[in-house]
Amino acid sequence: MAELAGNGASACAILNRPLRATLHGRTCAQRWNVKLAAQLRKHGARSALRQQSREIANAAVVVHGNVAQIELTGPLIKGPNKFLWTENCWMLEG
Repeated sequence: MAELAGNGASACAILNRPLRATLHGRTCAQRWNVKLAAQLRKHGARSALRQQSREIANAAVVVHGNVAQIELTGPLIKGPNKFLWTENCWMLEG
C-alpha cells in the first residue's frame, strides 16, 4: 500500500488526471509525499491504514457504467470511495 510506504508517486498513480496535475509548482507526488508524511506522523495512522487495507480487500464494489463505488464503512483515506473508468483503467475521482 503506497500510503503506508509514504510513496506519493504510487498514490498518485490511481488518481484521475485532474487530481494528478501540477499545482503551484508542486507535482502530485510532491504534494502526496508531504500529505502522507504528515498523516503517518499522527498517532494510530499506520494502524488505521492497515485496517482500511484489510477492509478494502473484502469490500463489495458496485459498478454502474463508468463509475464504481467501493462499499466501505468510512471514506477512503478520508476522501471519496468513487472510481471512474478513464485512461483505460479505474481512477480515483476527487
